[in-house]
Amino acid sequence: MTTYLSEYAYFTNKHDLDAATRQHVLTHWNDMNQTERAVLDMIRRYSVKYGAAHLKHETIEKAIKKSNATVRRAIRKLVKLEIIERIHYIRPVMSGLGANIYVIMTSRN
Repeated sequence: MTTYLSEYAYFTNKHDLDAATRQHVLTHWNDMNQTERAVLDMIRRYSVKYGAAHLKHETIEKAIKKSNATVRRAIRKLVKLEIIERIHYIRPVMSGLGANIYVIMTSRN
């Protein structure tokens, strides 16, 4: 069902995904706050199976216990730091906006 996520993935296995995430955190430790690291970890956990995560902001909010505005701000910061890529996704059946697809980028180091 969610195998379409594989076409967005930069990694073929979870070990490479985890290594890239660790490298991003180490490289940008001083640029990120605790909430941004929590959002990144949430995206990483949901990306393990297919290499990309299809998440609603509401799901992230509930998991890390932060407001919608805080989650959106954290996602914008992660995109700006080139840690994740946000792909706007339109549900083909309902022709409406659904959850975004988030992909952890490869580290440049």
